Amino acid sequence: MAEREFRLPGSPYEELVNIIVAYGTRDEAARPGDVSKLDSVHQSSVSRNNGFLTEIGVLQGETKKLITRRGRSLALALARKDKEEIRRNWREIVATNEFLQNVVAAVKLREGMLYPTVQAYVAHAAGQPRNKPVMTGAGAIVEILKIAGLLREETGELVATFDGELDVVEDIAMEELSTEEETEPLLSATVETSEDPAVKIHLHVQCTADDLEDLAPRLRALLRELSNR
Repeated sequence: MAEREFRLPGSPYEELVNIIVAYGTRDEAARPGDVSKLDSVHQSSVSRNNGFLTEIGVLQGETKKLITRRGRSLALALARKDKEEIRRNWREIVATNEFLQNVVAAVKLREGMLYPTVQAYVAHAAGQPRNKPVMTGAGAIVEILKIAGLLREETGELVATFDGELDVVEDIAMEELSTEEETEPLLSATVETSEDPAVKIHLHVQCTADDLEDLAPRLRALLRELSNR
C-alpha cells in the first residue's frame, strides 16, 4: 500500500481546468462557494478537488483556500488556452510532486502501459479503492501528464517520453509488494531531465523475493538506456 493516502482529483480533467481558472483569474474566489458563483462548476465539485489542488501546490491554506503564484500562472495559461505555457506550468508542478513523478517513472520502466492499467496504478499508489470516482480522478492525473508532455499514446498504450538528456542518479531501493492484485515487479530509478524546469523522478522498486533474480539485468538495461539518451 502507499505510505500515505494521496488526494486524487474528484473530477475529470476538463472540470478541474474550470476550477483552476476560476481560482486563478478572479481575486475574490477564495472559498468553494465563491468559485461556484464565478464559474459553471458546482460547489461540491470544487470541494472534491481542493485537496488535490493543495497537494500539488496550486492552492494553499486550510479553511480559506488561496491561489498560489504557481497556481495563478497555470490558471492564466489555461484561461488563454496557451498550449506551450500550459505544458510548461504542468511540468513545473510535476517537478515538485513526487507522486506525479512516480506515475511517469512507472510507465517508463514498464516500457508502456494500457490506459486502464495506468489508472489502476494511480489508484493503488494513492491508497484509494478502484471505484468510479477514484478512477475518474486517476484519469485526470493521466491527462495532466499527457498535456505536460510526459506521457503520450502510442500503438494503443501510454508511453513515457522525456525531452532532453537524462542523467541517471543511482538512488534505487527495493521493497516487497504485499498486495494481491499486483503480480508483475515494478522497476524504478531516479532520473532528472536537463530541460528547464527540471523533472526529477523518484520511485521504489516493488517486487517479491522471487523476482529479485530477474531484476538486476532489467535495472542495468534501464540505466544504460537512460544514460545514452
